[in-house]
Amino acid sequence: MVLLSLLLSLTANAQDCKAIPKALKDAAPREASRMFVELSECNAPTAKKMADATLKGLLGDEDGQKAAMAAIRVGAHDAARTWISGLQSDDHAPMIRVLGKACGKDEAIQGFLAGSAEALGADFWSKRWYRAFVDCRVPAIQKILTAHVETGGGGDDQTAYFGVVSAWASNVSAEAVPKLEKMVAESEDTDTRVMLIQAFTDAAQVGTPGGTDAKIAEAGAAAIKRLSVSLPAKAVDQARNTLMALGDEEGADALVKVRYNGVIQEGDYLLYGVVVVETATCKNGKVQQFVHEAELTDPGQTWPDQLEGKVKSVIEHHWKLNLAERCKGEGKTEFKLPFKPFGDKAAYKAWVAEQIKGVKHPDVKKPIHKNHSLIEL
Repeated sequence: MVLLSLLLSLTANAQDCKAIPKALKDAAPREASRMFVELSECNAPTAKKMADATLKGLLGDEDGQKAAMAAIRVGAHDAARTWISGLQSDDHAPMIRVLGKACGKDEAIQGFLAGSAEALGADFWSKRWYRAFVDCRVPAIQKILTAHVETGGGGDDQTAYFGVVSAWASNVSAEAVPKLEKMVAESEDTDTRVMLIQAFTDAAQVGTPGGTDAKIAEAGAAAIKRLSVSLPAKAVDQARNTLMALGDEEGADALVKVRYNGVIQEGDYLLYGVVVVETATCKNGKVQQFVHEAELTDPGQTWPDQLEGKVKSVIEHHWKLNLAERCKGEGKTEFKLPFKPFGDKAAYKAWVAEQIKGVKHPDVKKPIHKNHSLIEL
C-alpha cells in the first residue's frame, strides 16, 4: 500500500513537471520565476533550454534572483549572465550579494563567476561583479582577484581598481599584508599609497561581522610603521587613521613626529601654542578683554586635532579664567589653537599676534595681556 502511494505520488509529480514548460510561457513574472525554479529541480535539461527565454521576462526581485541561481545551477550560464548584466544598479548589487553568499560553498556558482570574469572582461570589474568574491575564499577565485590586483588596474578607473584591492585584501586576509607593504613601498603616486594603506583594514577584517583579526591587525600595523618614514604627508595622515582603525592608537600618535619631521625643535619636541581670549561686558557696561598666551611643547605624541582636550584640561586646573565673574558681568571665553606645529618661536609669536588681532573687541583700546609659563604636554 505504501509503495502504491509512493508510485502514485511520483507519477503525479512527473505529470506536474511535464506541465510546467507550457504554463511557463504564459506566466506572469513572479509565477514564472517560481515555476522555473521548480522546473530546474525536476527537469534540469529542459530548464536549461528554457532559461534564456524565461529570464528575459523576469523582474530583478527576490524571485528573479532565485530563478537566476537556478539557471546557473542547471548550466545556463550565458542566459543568467545576460540577465544579471541587464539589471538596473538597484537590482544588480543585491543579485551580486546573493551570488557572493553562495559562492564559498557552491561550485556551480564559483564556476559561473570565474567564467563571467573571463567572458565579461573589463565590465566584470567596472560593474562590480567582483564584490561576489569578497567572502568566496577558494583558490580559483583568489587567483582571479590576485591576478587583477597585480595588473595595477591597467586601464581601470583608479577608484574602481582600489575597490578590487579592498575586496582582494578582505578575501586573502593575512596574505595581503606583505604584498600591500611591497605595493606601498614601490608606488610613487601619493593617492595610490593612500588607498593601498586603507586596504590594511580590509585584510584585518575591520568592521566585519566576525570582528577584527588581532594578529593580522598587528602585522598590518607593523608594516605601516615600517613604511611611515618614507611616506609623503598625505599618506602619513592616512597611515595614522589606519593605525587607529587597527587598534594601535599609540603607534598612530607617534606618527606626528614623522608627519612634522621638518619642524622638530632642538631638544626633540614639537612647538605649539595656545591663546585664550576672555571678553566680558561688565556690570557698569564697560567691555574688557583679557588675553592669555602660552607656548606648548610636545615630545611627539600629540596631533594638532588632539590639542584642545589636553590643553583645556591643563588650563582649567592652572589658569584663572574668571573675567566676567570678577567684573560682575557676562562674557565668553575663546580658545585659539594652531592647525600645525610651529617651525620656530618667531612663527609662534606671529601666530599669537594674528589671533589677538582677529578677536580684539572694537570697544577695547588695549586688552590686558598675560604670558603664562610653558605648558609641557
